Amino acid sequence: MHDNLSFKGEKIKLEEDKSLSGLTFFTSRGRARYFARPETIRELREVLKTAQEKNLDIKVIGSGTHVILPDGGFDGMLISTESLKGMTIKGSLITAMAGESLDDVINTAIEHNLMGLEEFGGIPGTIAAAIKINATSQNKSIGDYHFYTDTMSRDGRIHRKPDYFDFFNSTRNIIDEEEIILSTTLRLKEGKRTAEARIRKERFIELFFIPPCKNFIGNVFKDGKDYKASELIKKAGMTGDKGLLCEFSSFQSNCLFCYPECQVKDVLTLIEMTRERVKELFGIALSLSITIVS
Repeated sequence: MHDNLSFKGEKIKLEEDKSLSGLTFFTSRGRARYFARPETIRELREVLKTAQEKNLDIKVIGSGTHVILPDGGFDGMLISTESLKGMTIKGSLITAMAGESLDDVINTAIEHNLMGLEEFGGIPGTIAAAIKINATSQNKSIGDYHFYTDTMSRDGRIHRKPDYFDFFNSTRNIIDEEEIILSTTLRLKEGKRTAEARIRKERFIELFFIPPCKNFIGNVFKDGKDYKASELIKKAGMTGDKGLLCEFSSFQSNCLFCYPECQVKDVLTLIEMTRERVKELFGIALSLSITIVS
């Protein structure tokens, strides 16, 4: 069922009773009461206003790579920022709208002789998701290159979140849970060796993927001040086959691969098994970096 949300001559398609199947890397039997995919910041503000008028709970997703949508569905407004597109280059700065894929941002940076993001090659999802979870790869985090991020609060106001010294690092993110990322700006290194940068990126992509799997969830758990979640997962022996349709990568231990026909229950089961094992061995309660919509 569809409803057209109108404002000043424009229309946003607002879907009712939306199937959640296909919105993430694994199968979900749930449905959302309302679903919207705004294409502009103006449209996003109007969707938020409508949700408030209807007194609906709001959850925001990008391309669905770092979100778990349970089979029980979501009785509120599910908003995807995947269609917020656009990139600009100014000197050593690259600015990308929330819906741009991390892969496209890396490629665009290389094309403009900007280096530093190659080791994030292979990590799926949007740039907004990478910022939201502070994506890491080989002891580097996206926060190492962060300059500022523009966000929208639920009341429609826009805020700028600048990076101050080491405030945004591997264990701390400056983006509040309730804020919606609109765009982010990264400061990169200027260079000329674009061919070498592409080779580095492709190498990390090859190391990430395990055939026939092309879908995975990156940075499942948060790092702590005194530990790396990936190291705990590996030491706990939770990488590799555990009899489910998903597994933690032996290369990047905090990344969870989803095989064909993987369902929500498989992912939730492996996450809980891993948390219990790490707690048993090391006395550490791992916190989720990904979002579980409930």
